[in-house]
Amino acid sequence: MENLRVLSPPTRHRWSTDSAHANSCRGEVYPFSVQNCQEGSIRMNIFIAGGGRVGFHLAHLLSREHQDVTVIEQNPDQIEQIDYALDVSTAQGDGSSVMLLQSLNVGNAELFVASMGNDEKNLIAAATAKGLGAKRVVARVDNPMYMESNILYETVLGVDYILSPDSLAALEIANYIEHPSILSSLDFGGGRAQMRLVRAVKSPTRNGKTLKDVIKPRSGVLLGVIERDSQCLIPHGDSVVEPGDLVTLIGNPESLDKMQKLFHGQEVKPRRVAIMGGGTIGLRLAQALEGKLKTVKVFERHEGRSQKLAAKLTKAKVIQRDATSRSSLEQEHVDTMDMFIATTGDDERNIMAAVLAKEAGAKSVAAIVHQPDFAPLVKRLGIDLAVTPRTSIADRILKMMYRGDVSSLAVLGDGQVEVLEIKVGDGSPVLGKELRDVRMPRGALVGIILRGSKVIIPSGLDEIHAGDSVILIAESRALESARKILLKKK
Repeated sequence: MENLRVLSPPTRHRWSTDSAHANSCRGEVYPFSVQNCQEGSIRMNIFIAGGGRVGFHLAHLLSREHQDVTVIEQNPDQIEQIDYALDVSTAQGDGSSVMLLQSLNVGNAELFVASMGNDEKNLIAAATAKGLGAKRVVARVDNPMYMESNILYETVLGVDYILSPDSLAALEIANYIEHPSILSSLDFGGGRAQMRLVRAVKSPTRNGKTLKDVIKPRSGVLLGVIERDSQCLIPHGDSVVEPGDLVTLIGNPESLDKMQKLFHGQEVKPRRVAIMGGGTIGLRLAQALEGKLKTVKVFERHEGRSQKLAAKLTKAKVIQRDATSRSSLEQEHVDTMDMFIATTGDDERNIMAAVLAKEAGAKSVAAIVHQPDFAPLVKRLGIDLAVTPRTSIADRILKMMYRGDVSSLAVLGDGQVEVLEIKVGDGSPVLGKELRDVRMPRGALVGIILRGSKVIIPSGLDEIHAGDSVILIAESRALESARKILLKKK
């Protein structure tokens, strides 16, 4: 039998499928669960079966939160990449193998995520993990058939959540079309407060103005994060917003409606939409939009798939043409489209088609982008919206981690900044203190205090009361320290 060996840095482990058992947290090995030796830390035991795009991204986000993450992956090259890039443990083998999952003590996991490239394997792995005792299990699927029968699989197999990255991406785009000034939104406190991600088409901080001149105290709105050139900034009163920035606004919905017009102008909903690609994302998006918009066109270059699309869609028009051809776009009058969306599995084709559609006259364009390396290119090329399926599913899974006093997680800037809703209990040391006297770590701020039916945008003079819910905005490096300050007992 091959013994467990510890890689550098010390918190990273690599296991074979027949690693030896041992115990304790100092030097000796123990049964496949990286425990935390630091006093006072709260960590979850999480397993991810599959180290591809989704699994790797999720492991990256969780490791930055200092969770105990084990990635199970069959491909040795992918294992090597994970070992090199991430501070997680790895186990090489088939993530749907009952024997492997049992040997890894998956039954002790707080969360098990099956994100391999095969739907059936993911369902088997998730059901097996649940049967072994894992508290919550998630299966990633791509086939729409499994999504349509998700209640059956959750009931019969015991799988807690069945998620499709493509379906979530299609939903995100459909929501954007319904509210084009809002890239994404999240409710807090039962809808009393809301967070909206808005692209700044124009800047209200021109002519020497700064944020403190634009967003007044007690306005009911806080600008919590500015994302610029793939970097997230937690702003202060002297910060400015530039056209093209992504700004995160938090407040009550009525105040947000007024404030976002300063950054985006009057909202005009698309009525004519063209979609490139008849895969899962394209089909689900067309199904969500047909009947609601004046025109929905779907470009699909393959004859067989275009015929299947035409059979499934009742009102959308299916066109068998290559949307990466400028002449095809012009002949199909893409210049009359309010929005063009490229949804294939090929990032290069999606980006190329979106750029061509914009040049041919489409008012706005969107693209599905799978590779993170392409994300910085999108804005420079004039693409208005980029949606990454792996990010959509990772955000949903991260929300499942928090229970009890911590909930409603949002992730911004590819994990650079996170937003939590935290219920403050009787024993918190922040009670009775003005916020200016609470020593929050650098890179963290209290964005909103929810007290009963009140939504409070706090100043330094405000206090947190027992029973309040606090919306915390923090850079990933400051998140755990800030959370502990609000939750720890006196």
